[in-house]
Amino acid sequence: MVAGVATPPDSVHVSDESSDEWQLLDDSSDDEEGDTQAGGPRIGRHDLITAPIITKDVFNLLASKADEAPTQYGVLGKTLGIHDNGEVTVPSDLRLYINTNAPFSAVICGVQGAGKSHTLSTILESMFIPNFSPIGNLKKPLAGLVLHYGEAGSGSLPNETAWLCSSVSSHVQGPPIKVYVSHSSLNTMRTVYAPLGEKLSVEPLYFRRRELDAAAILSMMSISSSESAPLYMQVILSILRDMGETYEFKGFIARLEEHKQKFNPAQLAGLEQRMALLMSFLEPEDVRKRSTKTKVRFAAGQLTIVDLSDPFLDEGAACGIFDIMTRLFVRAEVNTGKVLVVDEAHKYLMPGKASSGLTKSLMRLIRQQRHLSMRVLISTQEPTVVPPVLLDLCSVTILHRFTSPSWWQHLIQHVSADFSKSDAFDQVVRLQTGQAMILAPSGLSVISRPSVTPDNSKSTDKKGKSKDTSAIFKEPTVAHLGRRYIIMKTRRRVTTDGGASLLAVGYDR
Repeated sequence: MVAGVATPPDSVHVSDESSDEWQLLDDSSDDEEGDTQAGGPRIGRHDLITAPIITKDVFNLLASKADEAPTQYGVLGKTLGIHDNGEVTVPSDLRLYINTNAPFSAVICGVQGAGKSHTLSTILESMFIPNFSPIGNLKKPLAGLVLHYGEAGSGSLPNETAWLCSSVSSHVQGPPIKVYVSHSSLNTMRTVYAPLGEKLSVEPLYFRRRELDAAAILSMMSISSSESAPLYMQVILSILRDMGETYEFKGFIARLEEHKQKFNPAQLAGLEQRMALLMSFLEPEDVRKRSTKTKVRFAAGQLTIVDLSDPFLDEGAACGIFDIMTRLFVRAEVNTGKVLVVDEAHKYLMPGKASSGLTKSLMRLIRQQRHLSMRVLISTQEPTVVPPVLLDLCSVTILHRFTSPSWWQHLIQHVSADFSKSDAFDQVVRLQTGQAMILAPSGLSVISRPSVTPDNSKSTDKKGKSKDTSAIFKEPTVAHLGRRYIIMKTRRRVTTDGGASLLAVGYDR
């Protein structure tokens, strides 16, 4: 008690429920909307509509509260088991959904042939094919961007996500697909993608001058920091810094030409090499003059693929171009949600300097995904190429079969699942093709919690002694997956599987 201050009577501490101050403190409305059980932890409405992975049991339990369930979802597969600290439960309804309405990020990994690309394409089907109930409920298709860098030359293969435009049923209409390639490989890539039909178009990738802002210049030059940049790069940074908000491409080139006069032959050679790459992706004058209207790269319901499989482009150059395209995708007005696919990331997303700019962009994007309505899918054979911070940030991890203990050790340091009393790595090694382990702490499933019958649970025996007759039963409860994990089997596709294994005998495409 403070001297000179009277202690208020006990009656003052009684809550005045009519006070206006309770308007912003009372969370009963949110609890009532999200309270799916009595006696268990309450799941708020926000968690219900933004959970990335949801079991069908959750939908069944929320049948009377349809406005709380996600409005867009895709059938990902069927649940084979939910593992919790060594115990396994199987839900009454095996269907497993992925929430396509809310932003999320996922890493999908596994060796070749384990089902990684199949799972990725299954998720994309749920985001781009509307009005087909066997794969879920899609009211508003998303806009998508796929980054791909692979083998160049005549041995190139189409990016596997491109097969989404080729359906296996007359009831399914795949999305239109636009593929951008380097102009030096245009004819080769058109031949590579020709079997996919007319719903897919292949065009050369050119940047308009207004798209090449200061950040784009730094990406194309592979400049991530001024500390490690050579002298001629320092000059470029200085020019961009001086121009500031007044930057425009023509003025930048003019200033650079002035400074080039002071470079020695070695510096000039390095600069010319970088500038040649930049200028090769700049829209030519004749192309610009022929264009009567601005071409739209991204649109709702359309999948855009940037395929930089080119013998004249290395991983560093590809990452710089991917970085620019990612920023353009983020800025694009598409009036729907977006999905960015970093496909075959092990071929270009490396810990070294070459991919640092793209890695930083992905980190920023995942951190802001809710504000940008962005879904990010990173697909890779080798999880060690995914920077640890990206594994920490991703909301879903999907593990297909692999056998490397070093890969497993890399992953378990950055996921929340409890593997202390389970043979989880053995399960990953034994996964069949198409099966996967899913780690999604914010995902939702139904669990059974002990509950006690309320009131009037006391009675007396023959000797007059009181005894407890309350019944303990298990009540279904919606709960976060938390440290539990799911073993699932991915559903079949409704579009052509372009990644099927080619066998010598018995193969039927």
